[in-house]
Amino acid sequence: MNKPIVVPSPDKKRRAALTLLGKIQSGREYYSLSIDGVPLSLQNRVFGHVCLWSHDSRFLSVQEWKEFDPAAPPKSYLLMILDLLTRRECVVTEVEGAKSEVNPQGFIGDSLMYTVVYDGQFGTTKNFECNFQYLAGWQTLK
Repeated sequence: MNKPIVVPSPDKKRRAALTLLGKIQSGREYYSLSIDGVPLSLQNRVFGHVCLWSHDSRFLSVQEWKEFDPAAPPKSYLLMILDLLTRRECVVTEVEGAKSEVNPQGFIGDSLMYTVVYDGQFGTTKNFECNFQYLAGWQTLK
């Protein structure tokens, strides 16, 4: 059995654990995610290999795979942000899985910095900033 990738929060009060579930044909690995003290709403969901804590250990940003099929890349990747204080989650952005990938890069104040890598002949990388406190669509973690 694979040993999980454990990412402790900066204050060391929580741990995010990514457990390898498998690889798709392109070689990208996919994981389950568990977080100390967070309800079961993360079960039956598939995540990428990167998760990132905010400096105050309140927020966790992760890449989630949507419409997952082990034989093909996901239809899309979601960049999610989880607010562990208020037990909410929100989609920051969504990118097409066959042509791009999104990953969190860092937190600066109330902003999440992230990168989108676009595949193709002229593959490009673009950096973005999102003031996540003002996003619409926050959902309760169940």
